[in-house]
Amino acid sequence: MKLVLIPDAQVRQGVPTDHIRAAGNYIVRHKPDHVVVMGDWWDMPSLSRFNTNLEAEGLKLKADLAAGDDAMMELMMPIIKDNEKRRFQKKKRYKPKLTYIVGNHDPQVRIPRLVQEYPILEGFLECNTTVFLEGLGFEVVDFLEIKNIEGIRFSHYIQNPHSVKGAPLGGQIDTMLKNAGHSFVMGHQQTYKMGKHYLSDGTQRLGIVAGAFYDHEERYQGPQGNRHWRGIVQLNDVKDGSADVCELSLDYLKRKYS
Repeated sequence: MKLVLIPDAQVRQGVPTDHIRAAGNYIVRHKPDHVVVMGDWWDMPSLSRFNTNLEAEGLKLKADLAAGDDAMMELMMPIIKDNEKRRFQKKKRYKPKLTYIVGNHDPQVRIPRLVQEYPILEGFLECNTTVFLEGLGFEVVDFLEIKNIEGIRFSHYIQNPHSVKGAPLGGQIDTMLKNAGHSFVMGHQQTYKMGKHYLSDGTQRLGIVAGAFYDHEERYQGPQGNRHWRGIVQLNDVKDGSADVCELSLDYLKRKYS
């Protein structure tokens, strides 16, 4: 099985999305069996608890939702257009399995949190993002639920089983693999890490942290913190908890598939 992994896009109003369209073109060209979006597609800055008064000025919930919706349609449009062409040519449609892993920035988390804090909004403010995604063909996996695909556990982040408070796995990738005890793929952290453990009985364990697929800079990270890898990851020959890993940087995607 061939799987394409799309890390956190953190889409908000005004950020560039050419790379997202390029990813859609890449998917149509290479036709993976499975596409997994790792969450935090929507950035939702209007509902952030960490904004300063200046940063919060002018932010609108409706604009946050629309920005993420529009970007998701940019990702899906190459697939939709390809299938329209195939219908005219009477060819078999390309229908990859689609999975969306909900992240902590996503509307499914931030809107219910707002309603809990302000119960007066109950019944007036609802989150329809899951319905939107399911309408596009996605299976939606709730925040921190684990999706097991061929022995690899996918979640927005994997909690450290040794942490009393359920903190995400951290440290070097070898340490993360050791603490997890199984193969995993997670987003959430604005970095890229990949490692494998080969056990004496032939078992392979794969660990991937890929939390950045955006073409803008985050102010909170500063000039040095923004110098990290960004892109998507293709997993080839996915089986028995391991895969061959192919990294596709954001710059490469824009250069070859825009």
